[in-house]
Amino acid sequence: MLIFNDDFARMQDYESYTKARNEQKQMKYKLLEMVEAVFGNSFTRLKPETRNAIDMICFLATDKGFVYAKDTYFAKEHNISARTIRRVMKTLEDAGKIVKAHRSSSKHNGRGAAVYFFVDHPCFTHWQQYFGFDVQADVQAENTEIPCESKDKDVKKVSTYYLPNNYIKDHFMYKTIPFIKGVPKLINQTFKSIFKETLKDLYLRIRIASQKVCQSSSITLSKKDIHSVAYESIHVLFTYIKTRSMSFEEQCKLVYHIALNKFNDLVKIEDKNDDNESITLPRKIVRKEMLPEWFQKQQEKEKATEIEIDTCREESEEEEIARMKAILAHYT
Repeated sequence: MLIFNDDFARMQDYESYTKARNEQKQMKYKLLEMVEAVFGNSFTRLKPETRNAIDMICFLATDKGFVYAKDTYFAKEHNISARTIRRVMKTLEDAGKIVKAHRSSSKHNGRGAAVYFFVDHPCFTHWQQYFGFDVQADVQAENTEIPCESKDKDVKKVSTYYLPNNYIKDHFMYKTIPFIKGVPKLINQTFKSIFKETLKDLYLRIRIASQKVCQSSSITLSKKDIHSVAYESIHVLFTYIKTRSMSFEEQCKLVYHIALNKFNDLVKIEDKNDDNESITLPRKIVRKEMLPEWFQKQQEKEKATEIEIDTCREESEEEEIARMKAILAHYT
């Protein structure tokens, strides 16, 4: 699950559960007891640095029930590897004691740093309703005791190696929302739990907007541009319907106009880039190869001969002018 920037800002502005220092200590000890119960006897066998890192994680989660510092931060503070931190959090996640989400990255449309929500914290009910976490209950019914009986020798052994495939349908992952065909993978992962089957119709409206822009401007948009505009448009629609109730037809109209405006802006930017490329003049190529010495000497000799010829021409012209002056003086 992705946590967008506006949602993360609301998380940081949320009121802290603990007000005084004693309340922070009590909440930290409560979370630490939960961690120790998950690890059991192996908790005491952990390195002191690892236990100190767990203590710090629990302390940071006392106010609002979540931790958003990176794994590398805890690893650097306590001189352990980030892999150790991830292994600890994975153990708590498998035990159903924390829920992991990811912040949206500012550099790309993928996942950013991880955010861990503690299930045992009182604020978790608020975050569960806000983000719609689907937490599976980890309480299992105790097995009733079966009295031991003597082994019946006549019972034939049945191999359990080949099991029927029906057990897959009872698995938790089978009950999740299936992949929606015709929709990009990133949009599926982010919005399929929100819009479900209607996501396909919303993406179809965005494709119609892209085709309209391509026909009017005679420019072909790349698949990457269409997917990025579709992601941004559906994200804007998601933030809009959080505060307003809209029908499905209104959602389709809104996402169509949002995508149409974004595609038009994208086409204008491409037109400007094309104009700038047409104005630029071709660069003059200057060759700077190293010439051999014999060729340089030959060029120097040719230059010297040219200079001598020029000087001879200048001297001959001066002599001819002097001779003409003498002739003119004789006739005068």
